[in-house]
Amino acid sequence: MSCVAVERMPGAPFSTGDRVTLRTVESEDAAFVRDFSNQPAVRDPMTLSGPRTLGETEEYIDDDSDDFVHFLACVDGDDVGIHDAYVRRGDDAPADVDAVEPVGLVMVFHVDEREGNASFAYWLAPHAHGRGFGTEMAALGLDYAFGHRRMHRVNARVLETNEPSIGLLETLGFAHEGTQREEKFVNGDRVDTRFYGLLADEWERAREELDVPLDE
Repeated sequence: MSCVAVERMPGAPFSTGDRVTLRTVESEDAAFVRDFSNQPAVRDPMTLSGPRTLGETEEYIDDDSDDFVHFLACVDGDDVGIHDAYVRRGDDAPADVDAVEPVGLVMVFHVDEREGNASFAYWLAPHAHGRGFGTEMAALGLDYAFGHRRMHRVNARVLETNEPSIGLLETLGFAHEGTQREEKFVNGDRVDTRFYGLLADEWERAREELDVPLDE
């Protein structure tokens, strides 16, 4: 899918890094979330059953329970080539192209305040891969889980075949704690799921080593 600018009002900023800002997910973002969560490049690694309609996506966005929080990861339009997309089509970029463009979603869910545990997931739109956005938005999400929600432990799971996400989790300090064999069925194949865990003190050490300026 090509990157196309859509006039929209960005949600309120919650946490800001060097290039990525986590913002509230608003109803205007439903089309973005629907379009990319339905793409195989996002749907298959996330093991989403799909297809997800606009109405279903709006219901998902409206989930405001305490044990499920999601953020829209946004960057400046120039960082993802919005204006370049117009140039490639031979058009002039309109003056009112929104400078804030969504590139992915960060989710903190299954929040257990008593035990201090939560689960963590994320996805990045394919056109935004390879620019360091994933590391930064995931780090901001972990800052929320450990710093704002005071979690002691964050869990994550990833398909054995998803090497980029495995690399990202390990860069963020997650430890591989086990594998559930042939747990998922993806494109006709049985795929193992790797389970990862990250403790609060491990995140503090990993955070210091990350070359990602984060909001203090």
